[in-house]
Amino acid sequence: MNIFHLYVVVVALLVGLFSVTTNTLPTSKDVPSIDKDTADEIKQGILIESDEIEDGMDGVDEGEDGTGEEDEMTENVDPPFVHTEIIRMDNVIPEENDMYACAGVSLSAEQSWIVGYVPLPQNESVDAMTVYGCLEEPSVSNTAWSCNPHIEKTVCSGPSSIIYSWRRSCDMIGERKQQVLIVGGAYIRDIVLMVHYKDGDIQDSSALELKLLSGEYTETDAHYLSRYYSQFVDPLCDEKLNDLGRLLETIQWQDESYDATYDYDESSQQLNLQDNRIGTSFDETYSSSWGYDPELVQDLTWPAPDVNLGQVSGVDAKPDTGDVFVFHRGERTWQLSDFDENNIFINGKERGPIEADVLLLLSKRGGYIKEKAGADRFYMPHGLTCDYNGDLWLTDVALHQVFKVSGKTFKTEMTLGEAFVPGEDHHHFCKPTDVAVDKATGNVFVADGYCNKRVLKFSSNGTFLQEIKAHKKGLAKSNFNIPHSLAIVESRRMICVADRENGRIQCFNTITGDFIHEIEKREFGGQVFAIAYDSVLDVMYAVNGLSERIPTQGYTLDIQTGEILETWAPPQGFQMPHDIAVGPDGNYVYVADVINEGVFRFLREDNNM
Repeated sequence: MNIFHLYVVVVALLVGLFSVTTNTLPTSKDVPSIDKDTADEIKQGILIESDEIEDGMDGVDEGEDGTGEEDEMTENVDPPFVHTEIIRMDNVIPEENDMYACAGVSLSAEQSWIVGYVPLPQNESVDAMTVYGCLEEPSVSNTAWSCNPHIEKTVCSGPSSIIYSWRRSCDMIGERKQQVLIVGGAYIRDIVLMVHYKDGDIQDSSALELKLLSGEYTETDAHYLSRYYSQFVDPLCDEKLNDLGRLLETIQWQDESYDATYDYDESSQQLNLQDNRIGTSFDETYSSSWGYDPELVQDLTWPAPDVNLGQVSGVDAKPDTGDVFVFHRGERTWQLSDFDENNIFINGKERGPIEADVLLLLSKRGGYIKEKAGADRFYMPHGLTCDYNGDLWLTDVALHQVFKVSGKTFKTEMTLGEAFVPGEDHHHFCKPTDVAVDKATGNVFVADGYCNKRVLKFSSNGTFLQEIKAHKKGLAKSNFNIPHSLAIVESRRMICVADRENGRIQCFNTITGDFIHEIEKREFGGQVFAIAYDSVLDVMYAVNGLSERIPTQGYTLDIQTGEILETWAPPQGFQMPHDIAVGPDGNYVYVADVINEGVFRFLREDNNM
């Protein structure tokens, strides 16, 4: 642990008290129309006079030893290199129930990392806080104004993106995952806090603290601090809400823009990726499942060293030769600012498709590039599936479309969805994630997706057949929360869904859509990113996401009982495993890692060659 990380847990920057004035919000009748000029005029007309938001650095007394002493104990302490920016409602009074108020702050020209968010609700009427990054220069103000997330240009005057959300009701929404985001300079400069009041005629001074780290520090340092601040997230009624990567169903994720590696040191990690054993807190309970060395080991000879990839989002093996298709994003990375609040890819046509060949075919032996295609066709690649005929099914979350592509000519044979148009009917998708094809019927299943909470079934010619929703299990998990990956188990007529943010796998009958069973393990750590079925061994493979207490790794599961048979990972560990596939002979397992920008291959020890 270096001196930077030591400071995180040792030194406190003390927080002071604030003075505010009283203001009254207009009623919802004053909310402007979507016309830009009108919106700007009304927005200016309903600005509320208030004192400038104080930066929270005043009111700290210094003790005899030169250290600051607070009048009241705070919940967390800030390292000296972290700056706090506060966005506050200056004693606003909403005049009606179910109203929104906004306040904003313009950040300095110096680049910074947002490493923490501290919501400070001051009134029981406050049941939601949402933080927006404004992607154009809006006229944000530190005075409060009436706003509405459902009406354009009342939060930001131009495109915007949600970067943080908090909800009070634990049975509906929990804390959003802590993430890091670079702001200031040429990046997002204006931040808006939107507060929802369920009751009117109350006086409120709620605020939100942004914890900022200078852009001079590295991204690894920023992620380390993000982990530090995440420990102060208060669980409301379920301890699982405090797990990083845990998000209950009703918050919409900002997709993969938060994807990044975390710099674990030995003392904080408390695990050994070589034998995949959990630390002492889990050993007694799960020793029977976790206590042996895995049979799957990484094949360090694959792929070839000259294979250069971008963010790898999809991987699958050809059913005849075992050669491996890879779907990656070339020079493009999924950023938080790529989509607006309506899930539309910003300036997509102007930015154009990715110029590189994003679709590669790698040889089973050696991992050399045999073929490549896909240049100037895709905008944000995501899912890849190779069906029983060797044809490819690809999803593009920017286009909101699904493509059937010939595995021989790479020509598009079928397109589902409308380009750049998200939707929730049966002819549109919203950031579709994956596809599975049933060999027995030819039916096509589409996981839809980051914004919708469903799986759609189509015939082989693209005719809509059925919509599958999650099997309800209490209020908190009544819907899918990013159905991210699909796997067909043909011998049991099952379509299984990796319900990513609910940390579970749900399986349904491929014909009727009826629920069959669920695999949910505490050992998953709250996320299941991808699954693949091995028909040779009759097991399910899965990979999880980042968790505070559980290593990011692969799992071999008994398909019938859900028992964890083994866990496995490369010696250096995964960073963001995103997709998983099995070779046709069952000897090889492939994992695409978004952050590592590569594909790992694992093989059975007795088949090492």
